Amino acid sequence: MSPCILWIDEIEKGLAGAGSSNDGGVSTRMVGQFLFWLQECRKAVFVVATANDVSQLPSELLRRGRFDELFFVDLPTEEEREDILGLYFQRYLQVDIHTNETFARQLVELTEGFTGADLESAVRELAYRKVADPDHDLTRSLALYGGYAFVEVYTDCCRGVFPDGKVAVIPD
Repeated sequence: MSPCILWIDEIEKGLAGAGSSNDGGVSTRMVGQFLFWLQECRKAVFVVATANDVSQLPSELLRRGRFDELFFVDLPTEEEREDILGLYFQRYLQVDIHTNETFARQLVELTEGFTGADLESAVRELAYRKVADPDHDLTRSLALYGGYAFVEVYTDCCRGVFPDGKVAVIPD
């Protein structure tokens, strides 16, 4: 079935054990078979792989000719986090975080180290809380859940952003 795109997410998880004796050589054979397929496949297959830790990949996979390009995508900068938060607050809560710049700055500072997906998850968690409890007062507490991080913010800077705690939630 070609042409096609083969997307391998977190490739290092499946190939990280190559060379170790803990799996009886299964990982080494799997890497060998994958490399053989990459070299010998004559069909139109575009292979894209993601990795969180490239250092865990077997070195033979990173040799020239195996993958044409390697790209590094870093965590979002402060400006990018502000844009991402603004987008998701608007989408899920119909709230413009820029009505209070102090609020926006504090959100950006609190979310250092978050990925775009973490930021979306955080704002979606707020929307879920609002759906579960329509009386939940977002002007007094703001909960951010971003994968591994849970931050509870109690601050006066939220006033004016969520008028009277009333927020419309837009389903995804």
